[in-house]
Amino acid sequence: MKLAVGLVVCMAMAWPSTARAARVTVLDDGEKVARDAVHPLPASVWPSGIDLFALRDETVALQVVVDPDGEVLEHVRTTVEPFSPTFSGRVDVFEQRFVEIQRASYNERSPGSLAFTPKAAPAAGAYVGFFADALVPGDETRAGPTARGAAWVDIHVPPGAPPGVYTSVLRVRAGERTLMERSVSLRVADALLPYPGPAAITTFFDAATLTKRMGDRRAERSLRQVLHAHRVSAIHDVTTAGAIAGLEEDALSGKAYTEASGYAGPGIGVGEGILAIGAYGMLGEPDAAKAAEVGRIAARVRSVANATELFVYAVDEDCKSSRAARWMDLLRTVPEARGVRVGVTCSEDPRDQAADLVMMLAEGYEPKVAEKARTRGKRIWVYNGQRPFAGAMMLDVPATDLRANAWIAARYGVAHWFYWESTFWLDSNRGGRGGERGFDPFVVSETFHNADGDHANGDGILVYPGTQVAPGMHDDGKPTVYPSVRLKNLRRGAEDAGYIQLARAVDPVTTDAIVADLIAYALGDARAKPAWPERGSAWLAARKELLDVIERKHPPRKARDARWFGCTKCGMAGAPDDNVSFVPLLLLAGVGMARAIARRASSPRDAAPRD
Repeated sequence: MKLAVGLVVCMAMAWPSTARAARVTVLDDGEKVARDAVHPLPASVWPSGIDLFALRDETVALQVVVDPDGEVLEHVRTTVEPFSPTFSGRVDVFEQRFVEIQRASYNERSPGSLAFTPKAAPAAGAYVGFFADALVPGDETRAGPTARGAAWVDIHVPPGAPPGVYTSVLRVRAGERTLMERSVSLRVADALLPYPGPAAITTFFDAATLTKRMGDRRAERSLRQVLHAHRVSAIHDVTTAGAIAGLEEDALSGKAYTEASGYAGPGIGVGEGILAIGAYGMLGEPDAAKAAEVGRIAARVRSVANATELFVYAVDEDCKSSRAARWMDLLRTVPEARGVRVGVTCSEDPRDQAADLVMMLAEGYEPKVAEKARTRGKRIWVYNGQRPFAGAMMLDVPATDLRANAWIAARYGVAHWFYWESTFWLDSNRGGRGGERGFDPFVVSETFHNADGDHANGDGILVYPGTQVAPGMHDDGKPTVYPSVRLKNLRRGAEDAGYIQLARAVDPVTTDAIVADLIAYALGDARAKPAWPERGSAWLAARKELLDVIERKHPPRKARDARWFGCTKCGMAGAPDDNVSFVPLLLLAGVGMARAIARRASSPRDAAPRD
């Protein structure tokens, strides 16, 4: 039986007022929480009851924010009581930790940044101050006297959850004092969320960074499991067949994602699904010996997980390089390497690239050109994101940016989205300013710099280290990694893409109209400003519409033109600029893409020699 889950949290009970009554607000998972009152909280989308919903094997989330109103509140705990009747799902509570963003991402030499073009930037000062991102497991935080405290709550719906209504209680206490108490009701309906979903997401991690920052590689299992729980696959440097053993083998086979291996979450027993050979061109120039080793790697991987997608990551953002062509020629001579693709990151016309896997920056991705390249047998991925072409992964943009990318993928038929790094704590690329130690991501937001004058907040960081061996850095002493608000929104996007897939199977016309309502245009169709909502409420409403389609409750809608213009749910933040001429915008997009490609080409993996 296929099931879906709805979550209803009723309004807070009234409690006796005090001279300084702390206020508790429950927010959806599409908001970025500021620590200080200078940044007002958005209105809760649930003024008279909370209606969250999820499909089976999905994780739903909410945020609990405590405004101390002058009080100092210690030991603030957020708990969810066991469900009745018995609910075998998993509830995880995280303390939200705040990092100070001192200035917006920028470039020293010209307007804009790697995160956004000048006109696509958030309002000035919107994301300057202390904002939550790191999520540390634990139900306790503090607040006061002017600083908010916040918790994040995940509720994972198990694959076998039977239909019915389940009830619980959400409580927030400061010591023995109850600040809020709400009843929770879960309704189970009929649908199963696919794993990982139609919009595959992959990120890179650097094992050498784990060793340098955390002392060893013990956190790698935690890192892989955290990413897997958020529907993200992981790649790193694999250059020999001998590396396909231990944890690498378990990740490919899916053994690392079982209860026996300490994993709990979606995608039980599902393998990684992808493996990069020589990530970021680390294999160097091709030769016969290296090609033979690629064949041995492929044979070993297929013996473990035959469906794994394999590619040699030949070169990074050097579209003029002949290396990919030479790899293609050599691999044709190795029978064991049959089916191994050759990949490059390059944002020029993919039809002109020898590689059969081309990863293109979002700002360089032209949907029609990409489709023509696919008809020639090429795989075309999108790489990173810059507003207004796609959501950015930096700290100083709305939380919903990263969930928007999975919707963009669904709208434009993008099968795979690649994010360049998840553990970039060292700022060790050419032009980086991390020195020998790198930066403490719990304290410093501007953790990315390059030789092209870019300064970026949190670029390449999706997880946080549970221990840091560098003296003076925040250290919880745990050989694990913590998720982030940004990673949670990546997950939400991947889950939403699953909704879209299921809804299209029922009513593709209505589904595509719902997607177009939220994503009016993006990638090569983008205009001056992002065409998606910044507040979580619009995404929640759209997801409810998709669930109605899945459950055959939604009235049919008419088809929209593929280039329909205007986001009905964006508000001013995503409204089109009706006075902007198309020609200057296209020129601006071209210039912006060229700058971004040049900056990236000289930075992310152009790192100092590894330890």
